[in-house]
Amino acid sequence: MRFSYVAAGVLVLALALWMASGALPSSESEAQNTAEAEKTDATAPMKVEYIDVELSPKSRDIVLQGQLEPKRHLQLRAETGSTVDVISVGKGERVNKGDSILSLALNGRETDLREAQAQLKTATSSQKAAASLRQKGLQSQLQLEQAQAQLASARAQLDRIQRDIAYTKIAAPFSGVINDIPVEVGEMVDRGAVIAELVDNSQFVVSAQVAQQTLAQLELGKNIDVKLITGETLPGKLTFISSIADSASRSFTVEALVDNVDGKFAAGVSASLVVPVETVEAVFITPSALSLGDNGDLGVKTIDENEQVVFTPITLVSSTLEGAWVTGIPDKSRVITLGQGFVKEGQQVDPVLAADTSNEAS
Repeated sequence: MRFSYVAAGVLVLALALWMASGALPSSESEAQNTAEAEKTDATAPMKVEYIDVELSPKSRDIVLQGQLEPKRHLQLRAETGSTVDVISVGKGERVNKGDSILSLALNGRETDLREAQAQLKTATSSQKAAASLRQKGLQSQLQLEQAQAQLASARAQLDRIQRDIAYTKIAAPFSGVINDIPVEVGEMVDRGAVIAELVDNSQFVVSAQVAQQTLAQLELGKNIDVKLITGETLPGKLTFISSIADSASRSFTVEALVDNVDGKFAAGVSASLVVPVETVEAVFITPSALSLGDNGDLGVKTIDENEQVVFTPITLVSSTLEGAWVTGIPDKSRVITLGQGFVKEGQQVDPVLAADTSNEAS
């Protein structure tokens, strides 16, 4: 009986040793396979999506902020004092050059005119008589000169009265729109008082400030575009570049002239002066494809012929909410559009051509 217990114990022990000898190699093999799999996963190139870029001509512009100003804006002032007699036009009405705007009462000026005319007639006769008598030696040279002085004075007096009467008729010095008439019929106005405001809105002057570093790139007479805050774009021409910088900002004033077709636009509207500088080969990139380099440069990540990531610095040409036109990317480059935030320069990647979203959308 004792022998059977011993035999059974030896058998159990042998079985345990055999199982242990089989389990250990199995466990080591599984651990080795897991480590190799993790190593394989860690070294496998990361998949990224890319697009093939094609360069196209794009105008590089200088954009200056300004506003529309009327070509001519004039406050008409009374050149003589009197009461307002007739107002011929109203606010907002268009007038042509020479059209009557307002008339002042004569207030006795016609009487003064007749008196001056009579004095001139008398002085003329006196001067002629004095000249005749002088030729006959019956009058002195002094008397002749006095008669001539009286004639000149009479003419001057008549001229003053005629001009004063003319000042009572206020006409438009140029074609435009009556923006305001701050007086009423019967109101007394003094010389120098504002009696009407006239705006020539057939053309606009767009004024803006430009930095001194950019000044050399501007050229008088250059065709430009004026983009209004309302969305419209007007063609124009650069007509003025200041020769003196502003003492405070060190910037220079520039002006462009644009036509106001049909008087559609109003003065004071904010506008951007878009001045083309040069044509460059550029590509349109969406904001999601942009990256920052290690030194803070703006750029994109591209894929070279070895399927490795390359950081390519770019230069902005223009930008919108949808993206930006940039230069610096070689033609036919593969630009990473998805996954660029998870890869770094020099890293091996598995590139996949991005789907044509424009075709999918259509």
